[in-house]
Amino acid sequence: MRTLTLGPFGITTHRRTLVVGCALLATVTALVVVSLTIGSSSISPLDALKATLGLHTDGSASFIVGQVRAPRALTTLLVGFMLGLSGALLQSLTRNPLASPDFIGITAGASAIAVLTIVLGIGTSLWVTAAGAAIGAVGAATVILALAWKRGLVPLRLVLAGIGIGFVANATTQYLLTRLPIYQVGDALTWLVGSTASRTWQHVTVAAIILAVLLPVVLWHLRGLRTIELGDDTARALGVHVTRTRMVLIACSVLLAAGATALTGPIGFVALVAPAIAVRIARSPGAAPLPSALMGAAILLTADLAAQHLISAVTLPVGIYTSAIGAPYLLWLVWRASRGGPA
Repeated sequence: MRTLTLGPFGITTHRRTLVVGCALLATVTALVVVSLTIGSSSISPLDALKATLGLHTDGSASFIVGQVRAPRALTTLLVGFMLGLSGALLQSLTRNPLASPDFIGITAGASAIAVLTIVLGIGTSLWVTAAGAAIGAVGAATVILALAWKRGLVPLRLVLAGIGIGFVANATTQYLLTRLPIYQVGDALTWLVGSTASRTWQHVTVAAIILAVLLPVVLWHLRGLRTIELGDDTARALGVHVTRTRMVLIACSVLLAAGATALTGPIGFVALVAPAIAVRIARSPGAAPLPSALMGAAILLTADLAAQHLISAVTLPVGIYTSAIGAPYLLWLVWRASRGGPA
């Protein structure tokens, strides 16, 4: 084991996990550079960097990168990071590979209240939409945990309760769509599929603030998470306040998912797939939250590039491409379980 110390945080990690994390960071950086430089107008990496930082460059590069590509790429990066981290926390705390915010109804709850703010005419501000998404996600998570709790979290009850709450939230969203004027329905449906198009620096700012608040909390409780993975009794014997640590980290996971949903709509499967891929690549004995977050960013950036450039005639919402990745993975999980292998 090697210990990486970040300020007050002591993060203990395997050498391979550290190497995988660095490789994923390099991959994410490369994907951001590609996102900034390719398109209908090719721009050199140096000019793209200058435009992103607001330094002087030619007018076209300044507008294309500074106002169009950079906000979209950075929003995609941060949202993917949030989704990957959210999924890793939930899957580790519940010991269930299906416990991702999009699969167990948390994202659906966030979407329902976010759409409600639009129907009520108060969702014109991103901050209001973000607050609505947070309320919906926390409300859905509270009901799900209440239904799944029986002297502790029961993984099967969690998944079943989450699926049920997800159906209720999705039905609510569909009803709310019928209350929208016809000219707003198309935009709402595009948002509900999950879209990174037309993002602005305000989206980047909101995402950065959410991570600046929640990421230190996650890092502070990371040792407790590692200990809980050994079992609740062992964790208590080692001095970890199991219930408090679990509730704090679940709250962080829920708020990360809510923030991501408010920024881009409910993008499916990233939170489900990213932690599983990261753990397998890193060969980690437990959760790998930071590699999972970077994997989420890499997956979403790749899907966003595909959404922009794979089909030249039309730009599809990024959620369609993440679903194309996630659905086969879900089928593979079912196949593994049917053969008696670990999920």
